[in-house]
Amino acid sequence: MSPASDRLYNLLPAIYRIRDEKQGEALRALLAIIEDQLSEVEADIAGLYANWFIETCDEWVVSYIGDLLGVHDLTTAFSQRAYIANTLFYRRRKGTAHVLSILARDVTGWSAHVVEFFERLQTTQYLNHRRLFNTTPDLRGVDALNLLDTPFDNLPHTVDVRHIYNRRGKHNIPNIGIFLWRLQNYPLLNAIARQAEPPHGYGYHFSSLGNPAPLFNEPSEGDVPDEQLVPGPIRPLDFYFDLKTYQEQFGAASNSPENSRYYGPQRSLQITRGDTPIPPRDVMCKNLSDWARPPAGKVAVDVVRGRITFPAGEEPSERLAVSYSYGFSADIGGGPYNRQERIAEVSQPVQEYSVGSGKTYAILSDAIDDWVTSGQPPAVIRIYDSATYDDKLVINLPKGGWLVLDCENGERPTLVSAPLRVKSAAASEAETAAFTISGLVVEGNLEVEGKLNLTIVDSTLVPGQALDEDGYPKYAGKPSLMVSGTDVVDLNVVIARSIVGPLELPEECRGLVVTDSIIDAPLASGATDPSRPAIAGDATGSDPGPVTTLERVTVFGGVHVKKLSRVSEVIFTHPIVADQHQVGCVRFSSIAAGSSTPHRFRCQPDLAIKEHKKQLGSLSLLPAEQAQIEMCVRPQFTSIRYGAPTYAQLSESCAEEIKIGAENGSEMGVFNMLQQPQRLANLRIVLEEYLRFGLEAGIFLVTYPPPVPTPDRRHWRAR
Repeated sequence: MSPASDRLYNLLPAIYRIRDEKQGEALRALLAIIEDQLSEVEADIAGLYANWFIETCDEWVVSYIGDLLGVHDLTTAFSQRAYIANTLFYRRRKGTAHVLSILARDVTGWSAHVVEFFERLQTTQYLNHRRLFNTTPDLRGVDALNLLDTPFDNLPHTVDVRHIYNRRGKHNIPNIGIFLWRLQNYPLLNAIARQAEPPHGYGYHFSSLGNPAPLFNEPSEGDVPDEQLVPGPIRPLDFYFDLKTYQEQFGAASNSPENSRYYGPQRSLQITRGDTPIPPRDVMCKNLSDWARPPAGKVAVDVVRGRITFPAGEEPSERLAVSYSYGFSADIGGGPYNRQERIAEVSQPVQEYSVGSGKTYAILSDAIDDWVTSGQPPAVIRIYDSATYDDKLVINLPKGGWLVLDCENGERPTLVSAPLRVKSAAASEAETAAFTISGLVVEGNLEVEGKLNLTIVDSTLVPGQALDEDGYPKYAGKPSLMVSGTDVVDLNVVIARSIVGPLELPEECRGLVVTDSIIDAPLASGATDPSRPAIAGDATGSDPGPVTTLERVTVFGGVHVKKLSRVSEVIFTHPIVADQHQVGCVRFSSIAAGSSTPHRFRCQPDLAIKEHKKQLGSLSLLPAEQAQIEMCVRPQFTSIRYGAPTYAQLSESCAEEIKIGAENGSEMGVFNMLQQPQRLANLRIVLEEYLRFGLEAGIFLVTYPPPVPTPDRRHWRAR
C-alpha cells in the first residue's frame, strides 16, 4: 500500500495499528477507502480557491466571473478568458487605439492593427502648430509609397465622406479602421531546402516541395515596427532595407549581432550551410523569378517566392537547412502546430523507433527494416525533425499488425515516396491490420492492399502527388490514395484534419470517413476543370466509390460513390452522385448543380431557390432565374491552388449563404472550426462598449495576396 494512503492510518495510536496488523490490516484498508474520499474533498476545496481567479479557474467558471464584471457574453466556442481578464485594463483606457487593438486580438484570436484615419488626413498647415507628418508625400520615399493603401499606410489622404462601417470609405474624421489577419504563421526550424530543377541547380527553394512559398513574418514583441507585430508575408522592400541598414551599421565587424530585424536565429528566417549559419551581412534581397545569381560572397533570398541562389563557384556542397515561417488559415494537414492531444502514445507492448538527427536511425527505411527484423511488433516509427526523407517504402503488415508512422509534436517532416506501399497479410476480418499516418507531408502517392484499417490524420498527401516550380501539380490526373488487389471488402479509410488529393477507392471497400479535411482533384496548368474526380472507384468516375461519410469537408472535384451515409457542412465545387438515394442525408452543405444525392436538408442553392420562390409567390422559376441564383450562391475562394497561403479560404465576396450556412452559424467546409462569423460578430458587440462616442469603426480582413479588382455587378441575396 502506498505511503499516501496511510495518512489517516498513521494518526491512530500504535497499539491499534499493531492489533490491526495481527488481524490482517482490515482497519488499514477501511481507512484507505475513507482517505480516497477525503482526497476528493480536499481537491474540490482547492479547486474552489483556484476558481476565484480568472487565470486559474475552470473554463465553465469564466462566464460567471464575466457576469460579475458586467461583461457581454460572447457567442463563440473559443475561450473568453483573455477578454474577461483584461476587462479592467480595457475600461481604464477606453477608446484609445492601443486598447482597441488589444481588444480585437483578445476577442477574435487574430492579430489586429487599429488605424485612426483622422490622423492620416491631409490638412491645411497652421504655422503655429505644424503637423509635419501631414505634408505632401516625398516621392523619393519608396518605402512609404510601397505601403500605400495597406494597413500601415502613413501617407496623408484627402477626406472621404463615405461611411466606413460598410468598408466603402476610410479617411474621415470619425473613422477608425480595425485590420485583422486571418492567416497564421507556422515556423519550421532546420528544414531541408529543396534544390531547384536543372538548369538552375545552383538555386534552392525554402519549401521542401519545391513550390513558391512566400515567407511570413514571425510576430515579435517590444519596440519593433508595426509590420513585425503581425503574421503577414515579409514585404520585399522592407527586407531589403533591413539588410541594407544592418550592413551599413555593422559591415564586416567581428562583433556584429547575429540578428537583423528579419534575418537571424531568433528572427523570421535563417539559412544554415552545413553547420555554419550564414550571417545577415552575407544575405541580400533579390527578385529571383529568373533565378539570377548574386555577386560573389553573397546569398540571394526572394521572400516572395521563397527562393535562394548562390554565386558561381560558391554553391553549397553540404546540407542546406532553412528556418522560416509559412502562412495558412488553420491547423489542417501536415504542419508544425500542436498535435499533443492526438499524437500516438508509446507504452508497453508498443515499441518506438526514433528517426532523425541524433536519433537511433538517420534514415526512415532503416527504422522500418529494423522493425521487420524485430518481428513486426506493434510500433510507432516517429520522426524527430522537419527534414526530408527520400525513400521508396514498402510496409508489409502482419496479421493483426499495428503500425503508426508519425512525427514529434511541432515538427513537419516531408516524405518523398513514389509510391508508399502498405500491404496487409490478414486473411480474415478478425486479423485486419491497422496503419496510421500522422503529422507528415507525403510527396507521391499511397497505395494500400489487403484487409486494413487506414487512418490519415494531421497529414498531407500532396494533391497532384508533387508540385512544379510554378506551384502547379505535376501529375494532376493521378490519385493520392488508391487501392490495389482484389481483397478490399475489409478495407476501411478514415481521414481527419488532413489535405489529400483524389481518392480512388472501389465500392466494395468497407467505408470512407472524412472529417475536417480538404479533398482536392487539382487543376493542371491552364486547365479549367479537374482531369479526374475527387472521390470515385476509377480515374474516369464511371465506377462508384464506397459508402462515404463527410463532415466539414471542402471537396474540389466531382464525387461518385455508392452511398452517402452522412454529409454535413460540406462544400462541393463539382457535381456529386450517389447511386443509392434511399438512405443517408445531406445537410447544411453547398451542392453543385447536376448532383444526385439522398434527402437534402437546408442545403444551398436549394434553400436560396426556395426562399426566392416564396418571395415571388411562385412554384417555379425560369431557367435563367434559377441559373442566376445558383451562380450567386456558388462558393468562391481566395485561392484553390495547394501551396498558396490562402488555399481553400472562402473569399470576402463569397455569398453569406455559404459563409454562415453551417449548422452552428459558421461557414461551410473545412474551416468551419475557425468560427470566423462568430469572431466578427463578437468584435462588433464589444465595439459598442469600447468605441469612443462619435466614432465609427470599419473591420477589414487583410487578404494575401490582395484581391484583383473586378467590375461591379449586382448579386441576388436571399433575405
